[in-house]
Amino acid sequence: MLAFLALVAYICTTFKNFLMNSNRNIAETARQAGIVGAGGAGFPTHVKLQANVEAVIVNGAECEPLLANDKALMTNRTQDLLHGLELAVKATGAQRSIIAVKAKNKDVINHLRSRTGSQAVEIFELSDYYPAGDEQEIVRDALGRTVPEAGLPLEVGALVQNVETLVNLAKADEGEVVTKRVLTVVGEVGKPAVVEAPIGMSAGEVIEQCGGITCDDPILYIGGPMMGEVTPSLDQPITKTLSGLFILPKDNFLIQKRSISMRHILRQAQAACTTCMQCTEACPRYLLGHRIHPHKIMGAVSLGLTDQSDTFLESFLCMFCGMCEYACPMWLSPKRVYAEVRAELSKKGSKYPRRERDYRDHPMREARRIPVSRLIRRYGLTKYDRKLPVEIKPLETQKVHIPLRQHLGIPASPIVSEGEYVKAGQLLGEIPDEKLGARIHASIEGRVIQVGPEEVIIER
Repeated sequence: MLAFLALVAYICTTFKNFLMNSNRNIAETARQAGIVGAGGAGFPTHVKLQANVEAVIVNGAECEPLLANDKALMTNRTQDLLHGLELAVKATGAQRSIIAVKAKNKDVINHLRSRTGSQAVEIFELSDYYPAGDEQEIVRDALGRTVPEAGLPLEVGALVQNVETLVNLAKADEGEVVTKRVLTVVGEVGKPAVVEAPIGMSAGEVIEQCGGITCDDPILYIGGPMMGEVTPSLDQPITKTLSGLFILPKDNFLIQKRSISMRHILRQAQAACTTCMQCTEACPRYLLGHRIHPHKIMGAVSLGLTDQSDTFLESFLCMFCGMCEYACPMWLSPKRVYAEVRAELSKKGSKYPRRERDYRDHPMREARRIPVSRLIRRYGLTKYDRKLPVEIKPLETQKVHIPLRQHLGIPASPIVSEGEYVKAGQLLGEIPDEKLGARIHASIEGRVIQVGPEEVIIER
C-alpha cells in the first residue's frame, strides 16, 4: 500500500513539474518572439504569462472611436486568436477564458460563437461606451471585481490581453516572431482601411498606400482620438503598439485641442477652472471608487501645492482616457496636467502610496457612461465614421526605421552591425536576462545601413 501511494505521489509530482515546465515554455516562446501588449502600453507579454490567474480575458472592445483593428482580427484570424487564448489559459492555469466584445458587433459575436464550438470560451457583451476597452472596466464588468488603486488585473485573478497580442502568441507557437502590426488608417485619406504594415515602415508611406492625403494643411495624429497624440512628421515609424493613423485637417477641433502648449494649459487652469467637478464625475477611475479627483489637480497647480501632496500623487491613478476634457465646460485638460505632474514625480522616484481598502462603484457609474457616437460628434469626427472593410490589407516597403524601444522597460541592445545582410525575422535587439523589455526583430530582408542606440535602419 505504501509503495502504491509513493507511486501515485511520484506521478502527481512529475505531472505537476511537466505542467510548470510547459507553462514556462509558453512564456519563453513569447519572450523569444518579442511579444508585447498591442493595446498601447507595450508591457512585455512573457512577464504576464508567468502569473497564475483565474480568468484570461480577451480585450476585443475596440475602445477608441473609429478604430477597427480588433474587429478585423477577430473576423479574419479567429483560429489564431483562439489558439493564442488557449496558450494563455494553459500558461496561467486559468479556469475561465472570456472574449469581451461590444454587443453592437453582432456579426463578430455570431462569428466567434460559430468558431468556438465545444470550446469552453465565454463571450461577454460590453455596452457601447467609452472607455469600455480599459482593462479595469472590463474586469469590473466581466468578473464583478475592482482592481485596486495603482494596481493590475492580476491582483484580482485576471489577465487581460489584447486581440493582436494573442494572435501574435499563436504565431510564435508556430515559430514566427513579431515583425508586423495591424492598424487602422482613417481620416483625410483616399482609401481608409485596416492594414498590416511592417514594423518600422513610415506613417507617410502607409498613408500613401491607402490612397494618400486628401486635404490641405494635414496633421498626423497617431493612436486613437481620445488617447493619441499629434506628431509633427510623417516619418513616424510603425511600432508594435501603434493602433491607428489619422490624417486630420489643421482646423479640426481635436487637432486644435491637442496642439495647445502645456504653458497655456496651466494658465487656463489658473484662470478658467470653476472647480465644478464635472471632470471628476466623468472620470472612469473615480466611478470605480478610486480616490482620484481631476478638479483638484487644476486647483492644486494654481495654488502651488507641494509635489508630495495627495492631490499630486493622484496623478498615478490617471489612465489618460480624456473623459475629463470631454466633460469640462471650459474645455480644460486635467489629463495633460496629470501627465506633466506624473512625469515630474516619476523623475524623483515618487510612487502612489497603496492602502488596503474596500471599493464601491459610484451609484451613478452606469448612468454617466458616454456613448462612443457622442464623442465622435463632439470632436468633429462624424465624416470619418465609416464602416471599414473587415479585410486586412497587407503592405510592403523597401526601407524601415525600427525603434529599439517599443515597449515598457529598457531598450533592446542592438546585436547587428552596419553593412550586415539580415533576413526578415532575424533578431536585431536583445534584452539582458532579468531585465524588463522585449526583443526586436527585422521586419524586412535587406542590408543594415545604420545602427544606433535608438533604432536600426534596414533597406532592401
